[in-house]
Amino acid sequence: MFLAEIGLGCFALPLLPCYLWYVLAFMSKRCHDRGNSGAFILFPFYPLVLAFGEGDAGDNEYGPNPHGVTKDIVEKVKLFREAADQGDAEAQAKLGYAYYHGSGVVKDEIEAYAYLNLVRMTDENVSRNLAILEKDMSPDQIAAGQKRTKELQKEIAAKLATKYAEFEAFEGCKAKAEKGDRVAQFSLGVCYRDGAGVAKDETQAVSWYHKAAEQGDAKAQYILGVCYENGAGVAKDEVQAISWYRKAADQGLALAQYNLGVCYRIGTGVAKDAVEAVAWFRKAAEKGDAEAQFSLGISYARGHGVAKDLVKTVTWFRKAADQGYAKAQFNLGVCYYDGTGVVKDPVEAYAYWNLAGTTEEDACKNLAILEKKLSPEARLQGQQRTKELQKEIEAKIAAKQAGK
Repeated sequence: MFLAEIGLGCFALPLLPCYLWYVLAFMSKRCHDRGNSGAFILFPFYPLVLAFGEGDAGDNEYGPNPHGVTKDIVEKVKLFREAADQGDAEAQAKLGYAYYHGSGVVKDEIEAYAYLNLVRMTDENVSRNLAILEKDMSPDQIAAGQKRTKELQKEIAAKLATKYAEFEAFEGCKAKAEKGDRVAQFSLGVCYRDGAGVAKDETQAVSWYHKAAEQGDAKAQYILGVCYENGAGVAKDEVQAISWYRKAADQGLALAQYNLGVCYRIGTGVAKDAVEAVAWFRKAAEKGDAEAQFSLGISYARGHGVAKDLVKTVTWFRKAADQGYAKAQFNLGVCYYDGTGVVKDPVEAYAYWNLAGTTEEDACKNLAILEKKLSPEARLQGQQRTKELQKEIEAKIAAKQAGK
């Protein structure tokens, strides 16, 4: 129109095909963004949908989202995986495309091939795309993809079998719970919480915990306290949390005793009372609760609620460390490094920090500093001592489990 206006309309005609090609190509791309064929532009009013509609959040058979990874793509991939594990062919295809494009997951052509291969016989588009992918793959890669397909088939079959077993267990548990069996009522609450044999439902979980707790089930009372403290499936109520913790703690449940101690230490639902906190920590620690043992060690180290005693600090840290509790292992390493409550021993410090370093970042940092100070011989001793400690701890844990 502009060229015609200035008297150069003859030049407009050759440009018209280019303009139409651009418009059609752009609209086809927008169709692909929404997971549809470019032919959708022929539908009446569909161009208006393209003008104002959003593209797919993740990948589809035409490629990745043109705007990159959206905020929820990782969550969507997680949902695809959950559905794929239940044999959903569409989810398996979407997961395959996600692996191929590296959207919401690490790019992996073998994994992409395997998931797409699962559904190639039932989805023509997937079969066509997989054939294109195979042209870019070496024979070894294709063989690896086929091997992974078989592994996925076995994994999915096993998960489906487990899910069916969970459903059967849920139904049996429900029948008992409805007849008033308090153990079954608690177990049914756990099923609703974890989604075992039934859709997750925290409100239903709390409802069944209540029924079991009111019949005196200590575990249900404890879990109900956790729900009230965190507002999970029920309105947050710290006073109610304390009430249920106390009921379970009075029955000797170590988990409840420890939580009650924490509540007294920080003032959750009750006035702060360091002495009362230590009393509950001690009850749980003497029953073998590692967190309580560690907390009791901290109380002795700081003199909170009890007279400061560094030797007893080391004693309780060691009990928790012997159960594989990483925080206790880290702090015990500090004690050995500084000679606090125990004879100074950098090799022993090295060993405990080395053990704790798998989960405790501070242990890794301390270990890196200590390695620079130790001789090569001392470092080797520390590594050897780590292996010895690991075996000792594993043996103690096994003995404790056998005793149960």
